[in-house]
Amino acid sequence: MSMNRRLVLRSTLAALGGATAAGCSDQKQATTPPSAHAPVPSSTDQSSREPSVATPTTRRGATEVSHGPRSVRKVALTFHGNGDPALARTLLDQVERAGVRISVFVVGTWLVSHPEMAQRVLQGKHDLGNHTMHHKAMRRLAAPEAQREVGDCAAVLRRTAGSAGCWFRASGTQQTTPVIRAAATAAGYATCVSYDVDGLDWRDPDAETVRRAVLETVKPGSIVSLHLGHPVTIEVLPAILTGLSAKRLEPVSLTELLG
Repeated sequence: MSMNRRLVLRSTLAALGGATAAGCSDQKQATTPPSAHAPVPSSTDQSSREPSVATPTTRRGATEVSHGPRSVRKVALTFHGNGDPALARTLLDQVERAGVRISVFVVGTWLVSHPEMAQRVLQGKHDLGNHTMHHKAMRRLAAPEAQREVGDCAAVLRRTAGSAGCWFRASGTQQTTPVIRAAATAAGYATCVSYDVDGLDWRDPDAETVRRAVLETVKPGSIVSLHLGHPVTIEVLPAILTGLSAKRLEPVSLTELLG
């Protein structure tokens, strides 16, 4: 092989390797490529900043995103995966009958106990993401334990779903810290997904409280935080979908919102 041809071949392989590093190299889900439980409510977890929409790139380290583009009339419905799997199946049945795809952030211990739920989520062509192994308050963790929490859940996802997915959400906090983002980066995640709408269903209030928490706050590009393991979420979901339609907002998965 001539020297020129060898140089071209090396350049091509290097480019391909860079593209793989920047994305989700182990993605094997049947859904589109990218692709738990209540956050700890604390005013100290809230920052005055509102992260902008991030362009994923693990080479620069994981970035945080709290909403999608405000120019599109779409909102991402995200659910923390934990609790009674029967409630989770009922909610998944609900959204699928409505023709909606969602994003589910699973707690690793939940998938260990109910490994079949990974394939149940993927069967509906929903996103499946990482919500840490044990759902600890991540702001309190030192770097090594934070890395274990993210990495161990990623390993469970690979075992049960065939992929760690592309999305990570920290547990016990709405927004991330440098330690949390470094842990996400070490596990191969480019994006830490926060949210700008808290549905409050984790408090188990009445359905009207959850409906108002979502519909009075949501706007184009919003990321809505809800939960699989709470009966009130199942009760109120039809009203939320109806309300979004009235606002001319389309409920979608993170993959569809952030691309």
